[in-house]
Amino acid sequence: MRVADVQGVRFRSLRDAALDDCGELNVLIGKNNSGKSNLLSAIELFFQFFQSSGAVATISPSLHRLTDWYSKDASQPISIILTLELSSAEMQTLTEAIAEEAPQVRNALARERREALVTVELNFIRQKMNVGYISRISFGGQGDPSGTVIFAMSPASATDIANNFAKAKEYTQDIQALKRLTERIDAEDWRMVSDRSVSNTSFLRSFLGPGIARTTDLRKISKMILDASDHGDFVARCEDRIASLDQQRQLVTAAEISHPLTTFSGDSTDVPDYVTGFVQKIASTNVHYLSEQRKPIGEVEASRILKLKTSRGQGDVLREIQSVVSSLLGVQIDAFSSDAISNRTGDLSAELDVDEFLVQVNGSGIREALRLILDYEFERPEILLVEEPEVHLHPALETALMQYLKNISSNSQIFLTTHSTNFLDVGSLENVYLIRKGDETSVQRLDVTGAEDAIPEELGLRLSSLFMFDRLVFVEGPSDEQLLRTFADTLNVSFGQASLGFVTTGGARNFTHYATAATLSFLRKRNVRTVFVLDRDERDLADLEDLQNRVDGVSEVKLLRRRELENYLIHPDALARFIYSKSNGASTPTPEEISAAIDEICEELFDVAVERRILKRVCRPVIPDRRPVLSRGEADFNSALTSQLHSAREKLSSLVEEIDAIKAECTDEVKVDWAKRKSEIVPGDELLDKLFQRFSLRFNKRQDALKISQEMKPSEIPVEMKQLVERLVS
Repeated sequence: MRVADVQGVRFRSLRDAALDDCGELNVLIGKNNSGKSNLLSAIELFFQFFQSSGAVATISPSLHRLTDWYSKDASQPISIILTLELSSAEMQTLTEAIAEEAPQVRNALARERREALVTVELNFIRQKMNVGYISRISFGGQGDPSGTVIFAMSPASATDIANNFAKAKEYTQDIQALKRLTERIDAEDWRMVSDRSVSNTSFLRSFLGPGIARTTDLRKISKMILDASDHGDFVARCEDRIASLDQQRQLVTAAEISHPLTTFSGDSTDVPDYVTGFVQKIASTNVHYLSEQRKPIGEVEASRILKLKTSRGQGDVLREIQSVVSSLLGVQIDAFSSDAISNRTGDLSAELDVDEFLVQVNGSGIREALRLILDYEFERPEILLVEEPEVHLHPALETALMQYLKNISSNSQIFLTTHSTNFLDVGSLENVYLIRKGDETSVQRLDVTGAEDAIPEELGLRLSSLFMFDRLVFVEGPSDEQLLRTFADTLNVSFGQASLGFVTTGGARNFTHYATAATLSFLRKRNVRTVFVLDRDERDLADLEDLQNRVDGVSEVKLLRRRELENYLIHPDALARFIYSKSNGASTPTPEEISAAIDEICEELFDVAVERRILKRVCRPVIPDRRPVLSRGEADFNSALTSQLHSAREKLSSLVEEIDAIKAECTDEVKVDWAKRKSEIVPGDELLDKLFQRFSLRFNKRQDALKISQEMKPSEIPVEMKQLVERLVS
């Protein structure tokens, strides 16, 4: 039995959210408080209902707080709906049980078109008496119009059954209490208790210990002790009372309900045996939930390892567990008896060693990874629910643990929540769900396979970048991203709230690789807005038009007005403060001095600005074209190749002849706006380095650019940069 679909309706943040087509390994990824844990809790709640009650309806289920209802509106029931995929043997057992109980429907069952799917819906109503119940069991998946209902009940029917079940449970508790009472009180105890039981029920409670009977029953027990002539008479009275209670329990259990149920063969006032059997089958499913708040690893695990170590025939099991831990975490585990007495068992406690050190002195990453691995290896659950397995883990451990989860998912269906994009980037994931929270939790199944086909690996794009963000900004280098993020923080613009991510291309030449039709088409299908931010450098309109043509209609290109992002750091006040800080107070320039120095340095860099433009024009690649050679037909290979080499040489010769004209054109281009924009035209990193040298400092682009941007006040950030930051989130 495995989970095929999960749907939560009106449950906490889930107004109506579903995980469809669940596989072996299901990854729920999203931000904090998006509702990931609520989806896992819905699965746990479903199986917990059957395991705790064993009935089709129960009073006071685990869901009873108003906050469990969506928007705290308890006027409608909570619904937890799971479609279960049964094995062929499980499906045959169910259909045979139906046919055995209602032979007249055997032919109908044989004609029934069905997959090995059964959908079970639990409802929880919050009234004067909280009730949880199975509202429907049907063949087929959720919303399958051809799915035949094999069991259904109304809230009124559920209340009838839950009342009977609660009464039967009370009778069972009373019977168990009386049985324990007769086992605990011998003749001598009876004489001692009978002397003090007239009015002192508190003494009787302390004597019997917690859990023997409820307070309301202590008076009945006290009376039975007083009425008995001796210990034998007391035991006889207890046995008579047990027999009477058992008879009442049987009557309640067999009682017909006043509101009929729907079964495969029609209305009924009894719960069919095939339903009871199916409930027991679900209840037997081994589900293990590792919540975010996990118990520290320690004595319990050590005791289990020690038991394997000292039990005949369990050596292979222990060695297998040790081998798994060693291969994944690179550590050796073992357990030994301790001299201390265990508070849990009263015996000598056990200690867990990791590489010959107590587990408690190891790092939290190792302890958390061990928690998950040992829980699985000991429990071997059919369904494993894990919240945030990456907590405290080093990235290398994350990858190892994810590989482990993928390996064991062939034996145990896994649902996990995570914030880590590493769990998305390891590849081969077929069931990844992006969980978002607006007014309510929404679920989007991500097409990882389609992304892997559309996005060539050589582009270096992480899959997480394609799925985790609603907006992607392509920039040339990491320093560009850092500056934009810093400016946004200073301007109180939240990139995180806008779900905006960055992709670093590694240079302007790589922009065309990222702007492929496959990449942008896939992102457009996901409604991901993309923007390419380019430094001005010495780019001309042809460069901009080429990229714009590639992304037209699916993306946006923003060409910065200033030469590069460092040019947006040229503000005298901010630079004066930073130079003072960087020199540890040795230099105290005024903004006026900085402004004058900037103007002088720009004049020094005039020729550099012209030369950069010349190099941009002249030093374009001149490459012989191989296509005419390959498509030469009957022509001679050497002749065709030589022709292309001559053509390339002619292009280079032509450039040599045009050098003076190109230089004149570039000089005129720089002069046009020089007076007003000189600090925006010259190379920003060279300007800053020359400025710093005047104060016995050097400009480190990687470190200092970020620090200068952090120094800038909102009023000092250029208007163009403010507009860009706001545009990215609008």
